[in-house]
Amino acid sequence: MKNPYHSVERVYPQAIHTVENKEKVYYVGIKNVVQIPIELIRKLKVHGYELHTIDRCSINGRAIDMQLRNPITGNPMTGSSSGTAINVFLGINDLGIGTDGGGSVLAPAMSLQCYGFISPKLEQEHMKKYKRDSTDGLCFTPSLGFISRDLSVIKKAAEICLNLKENNAPVQILYQKTIKEKLKQLGQVAEKADIKADSLVFPDFDNRRDPMIDFLRKNLPKCDVLIGYEKKIDVNGMGDSIFGHFDEETHAMQLKSGKFFVRAVNMAGATALCIPDTALASGYVLICESKTEKIEKLFQIAEKFPMVRDELADRYFRNADVYFSYGALEEGLLGE
Repeated sequence: MKNPYHSVERVYPQAIHTVENKEKVYYVGIKNVVQIPIELIRKLKVHGYELHTIDRCSINGRAIDMQLRNPITGNPMTGSSSGTAINVFLGINDLGIGTDGGGSVLAPAMSLQCYGFISPKLEQEHMKKYKRDSTDGLCFTPSLGFISRDLSVIKKAAEICLNLKENNAPVQILYQKTIKEKLKQLGQVAEKADIKADSLVFPDFDNRRDPMIDFLRKNLPKCDVLIGYEKKIDVNGMGDSIFGHFDEETHAMQLKSGKFFVRAVNMAGATALCIPDTALASGYVLICESKTEKIEKLFQIAEKFPMVRDELADRYFRNADVYFSYGALEEGLLGE
C-alpha cells in the first residue's frame, strides 16, 4: 500500500488466503518482463505460492537500476531484478521470481542479504526463445530464478519446478582456497563420511566474463558443488559494464563492485545458489552443473549453512507498523 521504495508496479490483493487446502500461503512477486511464463505461476500456485506483486526492474536489463535505491546503502540498486529483490527484502513478498542473464537474480539477492537461485532447467524450452547478446558481446539465454529471505521457500519452489528429491548421496565439494578457515568456522567442511571437500585456487579475475566461464566449465565436472565467496556487491563500486567500459578509472570502479562468478554462472550454463553471510552484501556462491542429481546435492550442502538473521534489519525494514503510523493531522487531532 505504501510502496516505500517505489519497487511495486501492481498489486494483486486477492492473493490473501486463497489456497483451498489451507496450506501456508507464500506471497510471490515477479519481475515485470515477458520472459516469465504464466505456466510457472500456475505451477507454483497449486502449492500455495500466490501472485502478489508485479515488480519494477532496471531498464533494458541493466546491471544497475538508476531509478531504484538499495534500501540499506542508498546506492543505485543492483539490477536487473531490482524491484523483485527489494520487495522480498522488505517483507512484501516471500518469494521473488526474476530473470538472470549475467547476474540479474544472484547479484540483487546478495546485495540485500537474501538467498538467490538460478537454473537454466527452469522452464528451459520456454526460455530458449529469448537468446540474446550481453553488453560485453557474449551470446546467452537467460535463466529464471528465485529470491527469498528463507532457504526453505526457495528449496520448495525448486523442488516443485524441477521435480527434485531429497538426495543423501556422498557429495564432492571444491571450494575457494582463501575461504577454507571461514568454512571451517561454520562447520561446513567438517570431516564427514558423506562429504569430501578439496580446496582450489581461484585465479584473479578482472571484469571479463570469458575467463570465469572457462574456469567454471573446466572445474564443475570435477565436483558436485563448487563454493566461492563474493563480497560487498555494489557497495564500493558500480558493477555495470556500460559504466565500466569507458576508461581505466570506470573499469577499476566496476572491478570494486564485488561481482565475479554471479556474472558468469548463467553464461556457463550452470546452476547456482547464493547464501547470505553476516557481512553486508556478501555471501557464498554454490555452483553446480545443471544436472538434477547435482542440484539436489547443492541444496543438501546449502542446508548445512546456518540461517542468517539481522535483528536490526528485521525491526527497521520489515515492521509493517512503521509504514502505517500517522501524525496528528492525519488522525484529525488538530481539528478542521
